[in-house]
Amino acid sequence: MTRYAVDKILWTYGRDAEYRARFNENPAAAIAGDELNESERSALVAKDFRAIFSLGAHPFLIYSFAIQLNGGWSFPFMLDYVERLKGLELGDIET
Repeated sequence: MTRYAVDKILWTYGRDAEYRARFNENPAAAIAGDELNESERSALVAKDFRAIFSLGAHPFLIYSFAIQLNGGWSFPFMLDYVERLKGLELGDIET
C-alpha cells in the first residue's frame, strides 16, 4: 500500500485551492500521476471516506478532506461523517 501517497493527496486537497479545484473537476485526472494502487485510486475517485479509512489513511487527513468536500463543517455533516465510519477499527497511524 502507498499510504504516504494517499495521505499526501488528502493533505494537498485540504490546503491547495488549485489542486482542490482540479480534483473536484476530475478526481481521476488529478491523481493520475500519483503512486497509488487500484484500491486507493478507486476510493479517492469515489470520495469514499470509509474505504479511504480502511486503506489506512490518517484519520485527521480524511476528516479534513471530508470537511472540504462538504464545503465546511456543520453538525449534520459531522453526524453523517460519524455514521459513515461507524464500526471501523483504527489501524496503525504512526508516521
